Amino acid sequence: MNVKPLSFSKLKTVPLSKRQKDADGEDFGAPYRASGSFSDFLCSLPGLGATRDLIELRDAILTAHRKKKAIILGCGGHVMDSGLNPLLVRLIEQRLISGLVLTGEAMLQDVEIALSGHTLRSYDRDPDSSGYLVTDETGRLINEAINFGAIENWGIGQSVGEKLLDAEPAHLDHSILATASRFNVPVTVHPAIGVDAFNLHPAAHGESLGATGFLEFRRLASMMSGASEGVVINVASAMLLPRLFMQARDAAVNLGHKVEKVTAVVIDPSASATAIADVVGRLSQNGGRGIWLPGPDELLLPLLFASVADALGTDAD
Repeated sequence: MNVKPLSFSKLKTVPLSKRQKDADGEDFGAPYRASGSFSDFLCSLPGLGATRDLIELRDAILTAHRKKKAIILGCGGHVMDSGLNPLLVRLIEQRLISGLVLTGEAMLQDVEIALSGHTLRSYDRDPDSSGYLVTDETGRLINEAINFGAIENWGIGQSVGEKLLDAEPAHLDHSILATASRFNVPVTVHPAIGVDAFNLHPAAHGESLGATGFLEFRRLASMMSGASEGVVINVASAMLLPRLFMQARDAAVNLGHKVEKVTAVVIDPSASATAIADVVGRLSQNGGRGIWLPGPDELLLPLLFASVADALGTDAD
């Protein structure tokens, strides 16, 4: 079929001056000089896209910290697996975060780091039986702590943190849970029964896990009731923590608490639709700001909190 091409000779055009500006030259990046400071490095980055979002998040954290508002950090197991325990320990010591929210896998990783000094491969299989390997020491410490915590009316985070402090394992200084207990920073842990490896242990008791796990959700709802004008960051949890944050917020609102003007953040290169919808979208409603930083947590978390520490100067020590 013979198709005659259209003639573009009478196409309408507009002058360059009429086009809408997307980015100013002031937002462009600049070469970093080797003798420069960390502040110089930050200033050399382009003020666009993820960099702009990172700086806005830094400023939100600084404002919340100075106004003594909530800064809540939620972590999936990948955060610990990425070697970030020392960073989180330091943030607790500096009181740059007011609360921590962990998945069961994140807690398991933290305990194994405290016991062994390194991370372990998740869900190793026994070559003889083809079943998952159940680590005795880890499962025993966690479940004995939870069983005792159920009697004392403690949540899982407090129970395991206190148990670690009593046990004094060789690498206690790298434990987030132990450090949080020592500095009285609240930590809630939210297990997925039948999914988390520490459930597969003779010392595990469903009654204790259910009681302490439900108490943790109520404690998270209490944390969210005071999150107005604060910052909530979800890192490397695609489904569990985003939904928990929203359910806890909804429970607090249902009970008459105002939760507004929250800077709600997801740090995850492959964030789920649930994480983006619940955290970035819904949690930031009522005057807040939603941010998605689609990059690896092992780079973005150190960069983010290094920028916070740099801005605070000696106040961060």
